[in-house]
Amino acid sequence: MPFDLQSLAWHRSIGKLIMQLDRPAFWSSLVRVLNEYVQIDNWVVLIFTNQQVEVVSLPEVADAEEVNAFIHRYVKGLYLLDPFYIANRENPQSGFFHLLDIAPEYFLETEYYHQYFAHYISADEAQYNVQLDADRTLCISIGSKARFSQEQITILDLIKPWVTALMHQRMAFEVDVEKDLSETPPWQETLTQLGAQITTRESDVLRLLLSGFSNKEIAGKLSLSAETVKVHRRNIYAKLNIKSQSELFARFFVPKPDVFCSS
Repeated sequence: MPFDLQSLAWHRSIGKLIMQLDRPAFWSSLVRVLNEYVQIDNWVVLIFTNQQVEVVSLPEVADAEEVNAFIHRYVKGLYLLDPFYIANRENPQSGFFHLLDIAPEYFLETEYYHQYFAHYISADEAQYNVQLDADRTLCISIGSKARFSQEQITILDLIKPWVTALMHQRMAFEVDVEKDLSETPPWQETLTQLGAQITTRESDVLRLLLSGFSNKEIAGKLSLSAETVKVHRRNIYAKLNIKSQSELFARFFVPKPDVFCSS
């Protein structure tokens, strides 16, 4: 549908969303409005914090079991490799963000992309963020099987004030998200098992490597030289007795048998 801020249809849509702020279907209603202007094939509402990611809302879909499995893996550790999470934790702020603007150089070559993003998100992703306080960021992520055009990105950015205002107001009606911290994420469990074998700096380097950042990008983020990053990378591979990033990913982010099975 062609977009016009002055159109009666747009104002009616916003009016209906305001009326639904206190209703369970608010998030799906918001996505339906956005879907009138861009193709949205999947979505999720999350809260980013420094310690974890909390799920606020998910769509009701036919393959719910598969979607829930992906989301479970995401909140149990894969979020650490998410370009949106990384960008937000480095600079927490409200706004509209597009994957193309924040993805690292080698994102399309990562195991995160092949094992999670390509299956669940598909081709493109954009996100509206609302900073709730110093630590928490409310996010609605919208994914598409088709690349968003520049015109669509412009539209999504143009309506940002309405979307983020509605998101902020909605939080007054959200029940506190249940936090399940009883199960240790594979990433943290592996680090604990390794003990002092992997240093804190090496841990930072390997997470950025798995996220798709180049040696130069990692050097900039950690205030190191590119050569030092290479040394850390060699040391990590040697300590873990591995030869590839796929092995590195499996070591830290592939769940052990039965860990993610439904009870």
